[in-house]
Order: sequence, then structure tokens, then C-alpha cells
Amino acid sequence: METAEARLARAREALAGVQRRVGTTRDRWEAPTLPLAPVLDQVLPQGLRRGQVVSVVGSTSLMLALAAAASESGSWTAAVGMPSLGVVAAARRGLDLARVALMPHPGAQAAAVAGACVDGMDVVLLGPRLALSDADRRRLASRARERGSVIVAEGPWSGAHASLTAVGSRWHGLGAGDGRLRGRELVVRVEERRGGLARMVTLPIEVDSSLRRGAPALAPVRSLGGAA
Repeated sequence: METAEARLARAREALAGVQRRVGTTRDRWEAPTLPLAPVLDQVLPQGLRRGQVVSVVGSTSLMLALAAAASESGSWTAAVGMPSLGVVAAARRGLDLARVALMPHPGAQAAAVAGACVDGMDVVLLGPRLALSDADRRRLASRARERGSVIVAEGPWSGAHASLTAVGSRWHGLGAGDGRLRGRELVVRVEERRGGLARMVTLPIEVDSSLRRGAPALAPVRSLGGAA
């Protein structure tokens, strides 16, 4: 059985390889925002701005939807501490699997792994049970501002630029005993750090975005530090 030390060493080696390929310098970037699906404009009117932290409570689908358009346009995405996220779910939400790195079990090295991803990736998805202190979170947010990455964190995050909470949903697509689930409407509570009243937004979320463009090829996904 592989020891924790051996798994950590393997994760670091694989992560270093991804960083060498995509580069780790975020001192300059072409645009202050990353692409965002038009349906999400009402959630983040200012766009998916580099250097920001977005907190998402209650919906992994919404987290993936926030990253999908950027991924399709060529951005790199990392998912840290999300062991239940697999390649099928990522592909169905529209992520380009050739530019996705999965680190499902970072363990005690969560802060170091997340920091390395913020350095080298455009969008970093963080799971809810990572071993991150408040100081770790502040350092990651500061690092994201310096590098131009976007952190999308599952669960509450003190100081997040935007906090999105799924408060309800309704599935559709089934008929009277036939058909298939095509999507759902997700009701999201949106709060922004800059102030103002919280607002409620209803979003159409497709079950499988590949229905719009044909099933995507399941390209290899880099899984670092354990199976997804």
C-alpha cells in the first residue's frame, strides 16, 4: 500500500510537470476577466474577474459552470480536495479535460498544493474540507490577486468577492413517465463584498452541456495525489 509520503512525492512531481507546461508567471495577462457563460452574467455582472475569490455553497454544478467557458477558451483548471468530482461530471459541465488537473486528496499539504495551483492555473476549484486555516485562505487570496487566478471555493469563505448560495432547484425534462432529465432551474442567492442588498437569481443549468455540441472526447485528465 502506498504511504502518505510516497503519495505526496508523486503528487508534487506530477504537479511540477503541469506547472512547467502551463507556466507559473501571472505578472501580466491579456484581459482582467475570464470568459463566462452568458447565462451567468446576471450572477456575476462584472464577469469572472482575475484575482478574485468566489464562494459557492450548495452546488458543485454551479462551481463547474463558472469555470466552463474559460476552460473551453483554453484556460487551465485545477480541482483540489474534491474527491467526488470525476471526469464525466467535468466533461458534462463543459470543461476541456485536456486542461484539467485533479488533486482529490492533498491531505495536510492542502495549502501548499492549492498555492501551487493558484500560481500555475487560471481557475482553481477548492473543496469544502481542505485543511486550510484562516491565514492560509488569506495568503491564497493574496496570491490569486498577484497571479491573476480565480479561486472558486466550495463553502463559505471570509472576504470572498462574491458569495453564491443555492437555495432551491427544479428539475425538468421528464414527461408522463418517459423522457430524460435535461436540466434544472437553480435558485441562487448572490451577495457581493462591495455591499448592496443580496439578490435572488434563477439559472437554467443543463444536466449535460455536451447535448449542445456532441459528446466530448474523454481526453486524459491529470489526477494528482489519488484517484478522483
